[in-house]
This record gives sequence, C-alpha cells and structure tokens, in this order.
Amino acid sequence: MNKSDQRIRKFNPGTFQPDDEVKEQFVVRKHELEIVLKVLSGVCKYQHALVVASRGQGKTMLLARVAAEIRTDDKLSACLLPIRFMEESHEIFNIVDFWLDTLFYLARESTKHDPVLAEELRKAHADLAYPESELVSRPTDKLRETHADLAYRRQTLADHARAAVLEAADRLGKKLVLMVENLQELCENVDKDFGRELRDALQSEPQIMLLATATSRLKGLDDVGQPFLKLLKVVKLKPLKTEACRDLWQVVSGDAVSEREIRPLEILTGGNPRLLVIVAGFAQHRSLNQLMEDLVKLIDEHTDYFRSHLEALPKSERRVYLAVIDFWRPAATLDITARARMDVRTVSTMLGRLVDRGIVSVEGSGKKRQYAAAERLYSIYYKLRRERDEAAFVANLIHFMKVFYSASELAQMFDKLNAEATRSPMIREGIKRAYMEHLGIDQTSIPAAVTNIESVKQLFEKASAHEKREESEAAIEAYNKVIERFGNSDKAYLQLKVTWALTKKSFVQVQCGELEAAIKTYDEVISRFGDSNKPQLQEEIAWALVLKGTMQVQCGELEAAIKTYDEAISRFGDSNESNLQLRVAHALAEKSFVQVQCGELEAAIKTCDEVISQFSDSNEPQLQLEVAHALSYKGDAQKKRGELEAAIKTYDEVISQFGDSNESGFQAMVACAMLKKGKAQSQRGELEAEIEACDRVISQFGDSNESNLQLQVACALAIGGMIHIQMGRAKEALHTCEALERRPEILLARNVKTLLKWRTRCVRTRALMLQEKRRSAMDAFRSAYDVFVSDDESMMDDMQKIVPDLIATGASERDLVEILSSDRAKSSALAPLIVALQQSTGEKVRPPVEVFEVAKDILKRIKARVEKGAPVAS
Repeated sequence: MNKSDQRIRKFNPGTFQPDDEVKEQFVVRKHELEIVLKVLSGVCKYQHALVVASRGQGKTMLLARVAAEIRTDDKLSACLLPIRFMEESHEIFNIVDFWLDTLFYLARESTKHDPVLAEELRKAHADLAYPESELVSRPTDKLRETHADLAYRRQTLADHARAAVLEAADRLGKKLVLMVENLQELCENVDKDFGRELRDALQSEPQIMLLATATSRLKGLDDVGQPFLKLLKVVKLKPLKTEACRDLWQVVSGDAVSEREIRPLEILTGGNPRLLVIVAGFAQHRSLNQLMEDLVKLIDEHTDYFRSHLEALPKSERRVYLAVIDFWRPAATLDITARARMDVRTVSTMLGRLVDRGIVSVEGSGKKRQYAAAERLYSIYYKLRRERDEAAFVANLIHFMKVFYSASELAQMFDKLNAEATRSPMIREGIKRAYMEHLGIDQTSIPAAVTNIESVKQLFEKASAHEKREESEAAIEAYNKVIERFGNSDKAYLQLKVTWALTKKSFVQVQCGELEAAIKTYDEVISRFGDSNKPQLQEEIAWALVLKGTMQVQCGELEAAIKTYDEAISRFGDSNESNLQLRVAHALAEKSFVQVQCGELEAAIKTCDEVISQFSDSNEPQLQLEVAHALSYKGDAQKKRGELEAAIKTYDEVISQFGDSNESGFQAMVACAMLKKGKAQSQRGELEAEIEACDRVISQFGDSNESNLQLQVACALAIGGMIHIQMGRAKEALHTCEALERRPEILLARNVKTLLKWRTRCVRTRALMLQEKRRSAMDAFRSAYDVFVSDDESMMDDMQKIVPDLIATGASERDLVEILSSDRAKSSALAPLIVALQQSTGEKVRPPVEVFEVAKDILKRIKARVEKGAPVAS
C-alpha cells in the first residue's frame, strides 16, 4: 500500500491505528522520541516527562508513537504499560476524578494482557465511582454532615482508586505510563489541591510514570520553593525544519520533493506538522508549483477549520487574537492594544491566555516581547477575507514564492518563447481544425428540404456575428439554443450540428480564458455522442478528447491530461481512417510533452518513439509535423535525463529530416531544434556552439515573414545576447540588443512582445554593468522595469535572477530598492525581494514572518552570487 493511501490523521493520531502503521508514519521528531524513551527506560534522572508545544506540532502523534514503541518492543513491553487518556479530560475536576479515570483506562488497556484483571478493574471502577455520585445526591437534611465529611470521604475514595491502580500494576508486573494530554487545560479546571496531590503521588510511587503534553509551561502546578516541573523532563517540540518537512510530506502525500520545493510550504505553515498534513492531503499528487497556485483554494476549502478555531475562543481572547493575526508579523503589546482598541491590562492578560493555549507564540522578553500567530496560515486566512488589497498581497507573495522556489528552470533560455513559436501554433491549429472542419461548410449548400436546417443555419449565423463583434456571452447563448433544440434528436445530421455547436461554444470559452468551462463542454460532447459508431461523430469525439487534454494542460492538470490523451489513443488507436490517425498522433505527441513536464522521462521517450515508429513513413504533412514534435520532445526528455549526446543527435534528426521544408510549421520546428541543440551544447560547456546555433537560425530564417519564424529569430538574438554576457562580451551583447530593437514588429500576442522587450532590456542592463557604466545600467533597468509584468512567471524568474547578478557586478542595493519601489502594484508583488535588499543595507524592516523568511533565502542567493563574482569583460 502506498504511504499516501494510509489513514493520515490531522487529529487523534494513533486512535484505532495498528502500531506498525503509527511507527511507519512517524518520520519526524525522532530526536524527541529518543529523549522520551530514555526517560521511560530509566536512563536519565527524570521519571516523568512533559512534552510542550503549540497546537498542531505533533504532541499527540509523539505519544501515539511512544505507546506503539512500548507495545512492540520486547524489553519495554515487559516492564511498561501505556495508559492513554482522552485528548481532553473534561471529567477531571480533582484528584479523585484523576485516579478514577486512570482506573477506567487501565481496565481498557489490561484486557489484552489479563482479561480477568481487566474485569475486576471495571467492577472496582463502578463500585468506587457510584458512592461519589451518591454523595452529591443525598437529601438536604444530611447535607451538613456530608459537607463536613466531604474532604475525608474524597480522600478515602482517592486512596482506594489509587490503591486499585497500584495493585493492578503489581499484578501486571509493570510500571504504568500515564499519557495525559493538554495538562495545562486540565489544571485550569481542577481544584487548588490537585497539583500538590498529583505531585506527591508522582514523587512517592515508582510504579507510576507520567508522560504529559501541554501547550505552555504549567504555572498552576508550581509551589513556592518546590516547583512541580523539577519532577519532569521538559521536551519542547519546535517547528519542523526543511528536511523534516520534506520527510513528512513524502509520507503523507507519497511524493518525493526536494528541500527547495518544500521550503515555501515550510514557510507558509511555519513548520507545523498538522497544517502540512492538511496541505498534503489537498495536494493529491499535484506538482508543488500547481499546489502553490491552488493554496488560496485550499484555505477556502478549510474555512470551517479556521472559523471553528476562532469561534471557540472567548470573546475578549478572540478580539485580541484577531488583532495579532491582522498584524501578520510579530507585534508588541502596545501595538496589539491599539489594533484591538482595548486597555493594555486586558490585552496583556488575554495575550497570556492565548500563549498558554498555544495559539500565539511569544519572542523576546520584557519591553521587547512580541507576539505572533503560532499557526501562520491563520493570518493568511484572515487577510484573504478581510479586504481586496490584502488578499492581493497574499496572492502576490504566493506567486513570488512559487517562482523563487520552483525546482524547474522557468525561464530556461526562452522556453516560453519557443513554445509560442512551435507548440502554441500546434495548439491553435488543432483548435482551428476542430473549429473549421465541417463547421466551415457553406450553410447555403445544405439542401433546403432538410427539416430544421434553416433554424440551425440562422442560429449559427447569429452566433458567428456575435463572435465577430466579440460578444462572447451572446455567441454562447446562440450555440446553447442549438444544443437545447436539437440535442435529443436521433437524426445523424442534427447530431453532427450539435457537436459543431458544442465545439464552437468551447472555442469561444477558450478565447475568453474560461478553460474549465471549455473542459466541461468537451465532456458534454463525449457524454452525448461517445457511443456513436458514425465516422463523422467519432472524429468530433476524438477532437473533443484531444482538446480537453490540451485545456487540462493549460490548467495545470497534467495527470488528468495524460488520462484524457490515453482515452483518445485507446478508443481510436486502431483506426485506419486518416483524420482519426491524425488525432491519435496529436494525442500521443501531446502526451509525451506532458510526461516530460511531469518528469516521467522514460515514459515520455517511449511515447515519442511510438509516434515516430507509427507515423514517420506517412506522406501526410500533418502527421509528419506530429513526428517532428515527438522528436523534439524526445530530445527534451533526453536532455533532462542528462543524456546530452543523445539529445543532440535527436535534435539533429529534426534538422536533417525537415530542414529542406518550405512550410513554416516545419521551419519553426527546425529553428527550435537548432536552439535546443545549442542549449544542450552549452550545458557541456560549449558556449561558442550555442552562439553558432543562434547565428544559424538568424541567417537561415531572418528574412522570413512568418511570425513564428520571426519569433525564433528574436529568441536566437536574445539567447545570443545572454551567452555573450556569460562570456563577458558586453559589446557583442549590446549589438544583439540593437539588432532586436531594429527588427520589424512581429504579429504576436501582446504578452510575448512584452516578454521580448523585457529580455532585451535586461541584456542591455547586464552589458552596461559589465562595462561599468552603472548610471546607464540603472537607466536601462528602469526601462526594463517599465515593461515588467509581475504575474508573468518568466519575468518574475528573470527578476529574481537579475537583481543578484546586478549586485554581483557592483549595483547599489539602495538604487535597486528605489527603482523596484517606484511602482506600488509591482513593488507589492516583489515584497520579499525589496525586503531582502533593505535588510542588506542595514535598514530595519518589520514584514510578515513569511516575507521575512523568503527574504532570508534571497539574501543567501545574493551572497552566493556575489561570491561567484562577475564575468570578466572582454
């Protein structure tokens, strides 16, 4: 069974769980486990232990693990018996209740060891518990005698219950390990003598060992000159570090991740095991990139968890707690007082209670004492619901972290632009073919005698007119009318019209960016007509599956996309019909692309080989184009596996097979293969070879009027500029910038044009810094910042790299802060980077803890980059 399929508990771990399962899932806190086991084994001077930690830090899991170890270890089980109390001991109000509860849980635990003794203990518990209740229910005429004798009677009852417990321990021949949770809460509800009476018992009875948990130090159990805590070995559970977070994530989610990938979740959860389990349960094998994108959705889906926590607090404590999480950074008592609009004494009292509850953490002492939420996601939850600006700041932070901690190279030398020039046209062409095949039939050619045709014709014409005027909702409404009127028809020609209407509707939804809605529309095509044997309907089903997979990729649902492509392949893979073969080839090629993105490299290569072997002999140009894509993706997979020689040969195969083609789609694939081959060569240290590859693309395709080829030429110039920077050739890098700026406007999407401008200006900035023209370089960086788009991952990745590069070549942190802070919206998205720069100048800043943690990692990156040094100008 996969570890991720086991019952991972957010609450009550160990309850009704096999000991082996508890042991397998316990992958963190091993040092603390060792300390507790030493106490119980009598190795250290302490006989009892207290585990102290805030909520969700794993106190209950540690106790469950200790109990499992005692039960499964021959040496420990021979001398110890774990007795686990309920997590909340609501029925304990005095020492009598404590010993009666001990007797009750001891009876339950003894059943498997000595059934006869267990039955005797249950009877003893019933006999002892009844007189206490009888005492309370006596008539009022005997009440005076009862109260006068109450202390004696209760002490007698406590002595009897305690004696029954100790006698059972003797008969079992074992020490009893009493596992009591939330001891601080228990002590708030007991009488004033409880602490002393419990301490006396623990001091005098060697058969009794206490292993308790608490969220804070137990003030209520201190006696002047003889603190209760001197009896206890205090074991503090601190937030998990990066490596421990990674280990826990792998057990809960079943996915192995790097320390860099888990770091953002460590920051956002504060290393809280419970919150990590919640997030991992939501992940369901998403990539961590996708999980970061969906984090807001996760918090929204757990609203009840966060809200119930707030509602459980008394009114005054809740008010102070809301002030604490509203700060979203450590705050002093006076600051919290002002935010809560309460008097300082009340706030101080409430803060003390919140700290005792373990939901607020405190740092420092005296006047420097500051408070923050112990579970960081509460601040994010609160901000997301408070107001739009604050929610936007949270979203910006998550986006920044997603890019900064990404394991993949988001901007690996213009992957996005290459995709725009090669893969995006393939996607657009696929949608266009689905849109135009049959849909482009001249409606006037349809026989007028066919019933309902005129109505269909009018609706399609109406929808088309709305599309031309960009009236998307009206167009969708017109297509919906076709679907509603004729969706249940059994006439083949009307069924076909319905598939056309659905496909056209999906096209409008894609144009509007409503990808999830488009996926549902494709599902409707499949569910309505998926069982049909009619060839034309089968073609529409095949396209619906392929395009659904494409939209799932766009939405980041990679595993789902693979399943969709597999469905298309399994349904139509054996067909000899050319249109269906094209759809199968497209599904296979797209599947291999997704497998590369998922890191399933061996599977991707196998899928590519399937496309190549099945369709390479075809004379159909569209099938040959799918083969070209498959070869390109195969090279990508080989390169990711570190098989650079094999990748270079595969890219050469694309160039040799399709290099003589005059068709722009093939030429774009050849240009892309040249650039990818150059990148593989540079990874072997052959930077000159990559420059030669760029020059070849420029010389071979520089005069083309095709936009996708013009984009590849622009990519080649920009890549060449960056390689010149790496080699210290500032003058040559500036020449490439000038060549890029001289090129005519390319018919591209606005975001792609902006990305090209951004990259060009970044190259210019770096080149000027190499020439030590720092003022001009800062002007160039301002110009680059003008076109910077914060929600573009490639640009964000560039920004996170160029700033350390500029500092390494002598740029002033203060100048960079001034530039980055000049635009309020953009600076909000770059908050961790700006904070890091401010800290490096010695400026004191008080950002949210999460921002501060990211800033620390940025400073490490900057330091490493400075130590590496700048390229030597040539």
